[in-house]
Amino acid sequence: MRLAVLLGLAALPVFAAAVEANSPAAPAAAYAPLKPFVATYDVQRGGKTIGEATMTLKADGGDRWTLVTQTRGTAGMAKLFGLDVKEESHFTAAGQSPLQSTAYNFQQEATLKSRQRRIEFDWTAKEARVTDKDELFRYPLQPYSIDRHAVVIALGRAQNLDQNTLQIASKDAVESQRYERRETQPLQLPAGRFEATRYERADKPGKGSCWYTPELLAPLQVEQTQKDGASILMRLRRVE
Repeated sequence: MRLAVLLGLAALPVFAAAVEANSPAAPAAAYAPLKPFVATYDVQRGGKTIGEATMTLKADGGDRWTLVTQTRGTAGMAKLFGLDVKEESHFTAAGQSPLQSTAYNFQQEATLKSRQRRIEFDWTAKEARVTDKDELFRYPLQPYSIDRHAVVIALGRAQNLDQNTLQIASKDAVESQRYERRETQPLQLPAGRFEATRYERADKPGKGSCWYTPELLAPLQVEQTQKDGASILMRLRRVE
């Protein structure tokens, strides 16, 4: 197994399978109020549990919020290589306005491969500044740009929207992505049984899916297809 494939689980909460109408013209009451939560997930590859992830959303006062996801390898090669990934997003969520990121940090530690990335969202200059290893990237921001990690909150906040386009700040550019609401059906998870709705990235079918229920802001399940065709799955164990 290639280490790069194994470490693909680090991108699970941030694969950008989320719905957010990144336009000030979004319908009235499109967005549900944010509420703090702590959610724990089993991370699986090929049907076997190889890690666990904890996703925490907390209020920072006013319209400011922080989302932190910690992912650790607990079995197999993920445990052997000491996989430990932390992602942290800072963003604003003002009333019925879309989310807007203010900062993003990614840190991955493993025996054979470590990575770091930081994005500063300078809304005064309307510019993103990305530090990736020893490289610096600068590019213009689009209104309501968000980082790839924050999109799971964007989706949970706007579950009643069927089709939306959002702007995601990546390494060297802002990428416009389109997402669509799919089927609703029962989903059995370690946390229990839920009526779950699947959301999929429509401009790149098969890239990944994310499931939600109206009672929860946190995702119930996240699935991402790796380059080798393997599926990485994150399944809700409990939420507080």
